[in-house]
Amino acid sequence: MSAKRLALPACAALVLAACAIGQPIPQATTYVVDPPPAAAGAPTSRRPETLRMGNVRVAAAYAGNALVYRLDDVQYTSDPYNAFIAEPGAMLGDRMAEWLDRAGPFSTVAQPGSTRPAPYVLEATVAELYGDFRGGRPPAAVLVVQFALIDQAGARPKVVHECTIARRVDLSQASPEALVRGYGKALAEILSQLAPELGAADYAPISPPSNAVSRR
Repeated sequence: MSAKRLALPACAALVLAACAIGQPIPQATTYVVDPPPAAAGAPTSRRPETLRMGNVRVAAAYAGNALVYRLDDVQYTSDPYNAFIAEPGAMLGDRMAEWLDRAGPFSTVAQPGSTRPAPYVLEATVAELYGDFRGGRPPAAVLVVQFALIDQAGARPKVVHECTIARRVDLSQASPEALVRGYGKALAEILSQLAPELGAADYAPISPPSNAVSRR
């Protein structure tokens, strides 16, 4: 294992040693996942409906604020001194809604928890969210998300589109900052694949009310 990959567990050991002899506990460094905007291209045809982003669920192993690193085939470690600034599901849900609101294919996308009426809801589950820092391979950010688009306009909600999209983004170094930047790139790539799938899904458009305000 390289010196860079050894640095993260070594830092954790030093922190524990410092606590044992009564020295102050260092403050955590916090991060925000910030996906780059959609690439410029042909204007996206927007459906007339509003989509609401559902609350994003995160698999239990990655649901805490601390960054998670994979060290070998079975060993993972969490880093409480390098952490997300907010609970990862809530943070990723906000970012997904913002990105899709800019890129389409729906007229507007409401944030998770919004009370705005929306005929469609996009549910998401983050199945994997970790830095792959195993020896013998480039360090990488791994992000896997399962999506389900739910039609709520009928008598009963029904799933009209499902997909699982995975991304592995190679990093310049095995560091917390590089990892979070990698998450941002991975999320943008996942949403770039998702958006046209949502637009092409086989479901009938729902006409907006006659008094609806058009999007500018």
